[in-house]
Amino acid sequence: MIKSNLKLSDEWDVIVIGTGMGGATVGHALALKGFSVLFLEKGGEITHNDGRIEETNPEKRLAQGWWPQPMSQSRKNGKFDQIYAAVGCGFGGSSIHYGAALERFDHSDFDSLKTSDGSLTQWPIHFKTFLPFYEKAEALYGITNKKENDNPQLSKWDLSFLQIMQKNGLKPERLNIAINYDKDCEECIGKICPRQCKADAKTTCLDEALKQPNCSILDYCEVQTLDADQNTINHIVATHQGKTIKLRAKQVILAAGAMHTPQLLLQSKNYFWPNGLANSSDQVGRNLMFHISDMYAVWSPKKLSRQGLQKKSLSIRDFYNVNGRRLGYIQSLGLDAGNGHIAMFMKDTLRKYGIHNNFALSAITKIPAFVVASILGKASLFAVSIEDDPSLENRITLNPDQPNGTSFSYTFPTDIQERADALYKTFAKHIKPWRMLRIMPKLEINNGHACGTCKFGEDPKTSVLNSDCKSHDLENLYVVDSSFMPRSGAANPSLTIAANALRVAEKITESLNKR
Repeated sequence: MIKSNLKLSDEWDVIVIGTGMGGATVGHALALKGFSVLFLEKGGEITHNDGRIEETNPEKRLAQGWWPQPMSQSRKNGKFDQIYAAVGCGFGGSSIHYGAALERFDHSDFDSLKTSDGSLTQWPIHFKTFLPFYEKAEALYGITNKKENDNPQLSKWDLSFLQIMQKNGLKPERLNIAINYDKDCEECIGKICPRQCKADAKTTCLDEALKQPNCSILDYCEVQTLDADQNTINHIVATHQGKTIKLRAKQVILAAGAMHTPQLLLQSKNYFWPNGLANSSDQVGRNLMFHISDMYAVWSPKKLSRQGLQKKSLSIRDFYNVNGRRLGYIQSLGLDAGNGHIAMFMKDTLRKYGIHNNFALSAITKIPAFVVASILGKASLFAVSIEDDPSLENRITLNPDQPNGTSFSYTFPTDIQERADALYKTFAKHIKPWRMLRIMPKLEINNGHACGTCKFGEDPKTSVLNSDCKSHDLENLYVVDSSFMPRSGAANPSLTIAANALRVAEKITESLNKR
């Protein structure tokens, strides 16, 4: 989609690469300031999908709004696992598929952390400095806090579970969901909302930005390299409609995601940057983090109605940080443990191990799903996120032999199983007489929550970006996706990405106004 008056030879105030939570939010803020903004998006505008990710065909995946190629995880034996990560590709990025849970990080996530391998890391800014931008992002995406027991949108099951947790000393909260619930709401978790009552990056920011006269977008535009000298990015080299194009901007903002932003920097190496663009620290691609995922099934000692508008409803942060020990964060998925959902989770697990034939997946999971669902009864599913640790050896590297042109190396933190087990046992004690069962056979990485690969910090020798998320090395390069994060936290990163994008937009505004 190109506006008729768009000239590729123009110099833009800002070019934003990627239109997810970071890119769309920062571009929206700058477009409303009157700056000329051009978005570059590898995918296109996706108006409908049903939430399923069945296809391995690159063209079909792209048509569904998913990243077309698999990610390649290297193994110690030199082989690779092909993983189809939950990474969006299209207008709005991953947010068009997301569950719309917009939760803040804990204030402790901004503090110094000594990891299991002895390294020390922290945010270069304080939580109090970041707090106003959380508030602005919540307002932008329509988040409001309501008292749990005053909320008629919750089911009797949820309200009863809230009360038993409170009785047992916990402080559960209503989950902050960026959905405008009404009587016709279908709570489009994991799929595109046809009524646009879910506030994603496309509907909230990108669509509004594109209404501005000096804002435009190139769809199905794949950025190849950033052409730079010692101090400045001079051109963005991309392919669009089968042609190679060169684009210029005063400021370049990378928002391609924590897996692909470092890939673009690494493949932009040249005479001035032999190890990759903006990589004098050798930190680009390093410190790759995810969230570590577990899953619980919880069911009531008595029959209670599950009817409620907001099914993805509860947030439990009591174990986020227990006496300095990071156990994890728990939230309801909005799903009951029936045959279909159990089979879905089993299929997703098997896909991670290379089984993609739908007939085989259905045959393998049919009986186990029936048995598990029979045991669980009317259970409700809860997702568990556990904070990852940064490590220099967990990283993205260029690998032209792999489908995506890169591979990643990753090892779980040494204490992660211990933390996960402690969380399960502690939470189970605090919900009695309700019962709980752990339903994942082993811990998994949440590959949709990658972060940390271009972390920000005060020391140019140990970080890629400064505290404003501007490259230490280049005058006109910013990064606003989850790459900037020096810690993964335990909550969904979407709100933090959006809040940081608003913060960085103010810094870029100051820079452009000085010119």
